[in-house]
Amino acid sequence: MNALRLRSRDLLLLEALALRVRLIGQRQAAEAFWAGHMANARRRLLQLAASGMLTRHIVNAQPLPELIDPVVRWQPGQPIPDADRIAFQLQNRWRFRSLRPTVVYFPTEKTITEFGGRPRTQAVLTQITHDLGVTAVWLRYAKQNSTLTSLWVGEDILAPSRVDQKLPDAALVDQHGEPTLLIEFGGSYGAARVADFHDDAAARGLPYHLW
Repeated sequence: MNALRLRSRDLLLLEALALRVRLIGQRQAAEAFWAGHMANARRRLLQLAASGMLTRHIVNAQPLPELIDPVVRWQPGQPIPDADRIAFQLQNRWRFRSLRPTVVYFPTEKTITEFGGRPRTQAVLTQITHDLGVTAVWLRYAKQNSTLTSLWVGEDILAPSRVDQKLPDAALVDQHGEPTLLIEFGGSYGAARVADFHDDAAARGLPYHLW
């Protein structure tokens, strides 16, 4: 069997999974890379999986709320956001969103290595919804400005440089790899976790977007 010929769309998707996000939902991939054509997306994703580049899983995850803009945009010098109000807003958006079977794809170790990623711990099933949320945020930035995809660095790549520090879900970085904007998917964070994230960013003098 001949090796699968990778297209530019394949390369963008595989690079994202190696360097920027941990996984992608089948529906997310179809909407972002195949103009919503689910059958075409499913066929190609299965081909990538058969070639040893992706692994396919059916997991339980909550449907994501619509993510249009960050819940909080903050930069140094601005007032401290109201953590209680933000937590209420984050938690309220998950009402009536029950777990349901969801098809997701992960990069294989081969893909991660080929694109210069770092070895990862095994995915935590209880974090699948959160990780899908991070992917949705990345897709949102990519849709707004495609150049941001090269500036976005996921938490697995950031981890070695954040020893004994809080680790954001992602960051936009400068040409030296230094974070210029922290990005966090707030999920259903409580007030304490919202405040902790803010305090860490403020202590480092870094702006952030909390989704």
